[in-house]
Amino acid sequence: MKEEIVSFQNILAASRKIGSFVARTPTYHSVVFSQRTGAEVYLKLECFQPVGVFKIRGAVNKICSLPPSELKKGLVTSSSGNHGVAVAYAAKIYGAKAVVVVPENAVKEKVEAIEAYGAEVVKYGKDYDEAYSKALEIQKKTGIIFVHPFNDSLVIAGQGTVGLELLEDVPDLNTIIVPIGGGGLISGISVAAKTLNPNIRMVGVQPEGAPAVYRSWKAGKIVEVDSVNTVADGLAARKPLDLTFRIIKKYVNDILLVTEQEIGEAVLALLHEAHILAEPSGAASLAALLSKYHPKPEEKVAVIVSGANISIDYLASLLKQT
Repeated sequence: MKEEIVSFQNILAASRKIGSFVARTPTYHSVVFSQRTGAEVYLKLECFQPVGVFKIRGAVNKICSLPPSELKKGLVTSSSGNHGVAVAYAAKIYGAKAVVVVPENAVKEKVEAIEAYGAEVVKYGKDYDEAYSKALEIQKKTGIIFVHPFNDSLVIAGQGTVGLELLEDVPDLNTIIVPIGGGGLISGISVAAKTLNPNIRMVGVQPEGAPAVYRSWKAGKIVEVDSVNTVADGLAARKPLDLTFRIIKKYVNDILLVTEQEIGEAVLALLHEAHILAEPSGAASLAALLSKYHPKPEEKVAVIVSGANISIDYLASLLKQT
């Protein structure tokens, strides 16, 4: 892939293009989590998007930028679930056919949502990376357009609109904590936030069972892990790619790892204490704030609650433990 710089102007352009189909989600000041941490905590509620996840921003920005001749060919993508839902939704808006390749163990509710928007689901492989290889094979055979989940400048620019909204709502933010899978969300938010406030601190979060970006960031080069094992399926990439990793190296100040138990506790904390439903990937950033990140007193910290598409079976298992 040819490397492209994602600029602040690209993110402003994305904001103008996607506004008709993407919610401007609330930035919610959380009294309860502020009291628990001693910081001034804000939750950016991407779980309130029409498809329940931030991925709609990048998918709509990418697909609405395609010429009609390419839309007619159809779209293909790979996804652990959420990006597939977003692509299926955007494809329906623009009248394009879509094929979404998901791992064989993809969350049932996400697969059902993809199909409900009219996309064809292909189940293949044990994880996202194997599904990705299959999607590229389909693209090569058919000539339809591949919509990358994260390593695409238009997708990253779309995700960066989260950062624009955050800094509009809380201009003097000190820190933004962002979950990382392939890195599209933290890349886009970092470009937007660091442009508006070069001193803002960008902190990424990965599950201990899927630490590829953490290890790559530590090593200063792309590192692939042999396998991933986490309930946070949206964060389960085996390696970052060139474009997102270049931005992460430039802008991200720290990356933290959280355990499966800490993620589960954060899902329950959001549900019980803030009455917000988040999937494990969406709660990972709060898990980091509550267990690994140590804010200064009254530090203004934004936590990205990135999605709500939770497995009902997983939620039931958590609730049984309480």
